[in-house]
Amino acid sequence: MKKMIIVVMGVVVALGSTMAMAQSKVEKSVILNSSKNAGNANIAIGRDNVASTGSVNIKNSKVDKSVILNSSKNAGNANIAIGEGNTSTTGSVTIE
Repeated sequence: MKKMIIVVMGVVVALGSTMAMAQSKVEKSVILNSSKNAGNANIAIGRDNVASTGSVNIKNSKVDKSVILNSSKNAGNANIAIGEGNTSTTGSVTIE
């Protein structure tokens, strides 16, 4: 039971500290990732899953004349992506 609680808490932390933008227009902006992550478990299991902790994910968006700063601090984290098409990131900036 303790293991399940730890995983669930890690998922809650992951959802609470991740920023995602999709189908947006980002212009003349500063995107800052200054997350601090310690002892998190970031797990994507199955097919086509994404698990992100303290990350900025930008997908299908236009980023123009903007600055992206990633000053994320990470210690003792575990990233696990098991399965086809899975991604697991901590303290990162992903632009697709």
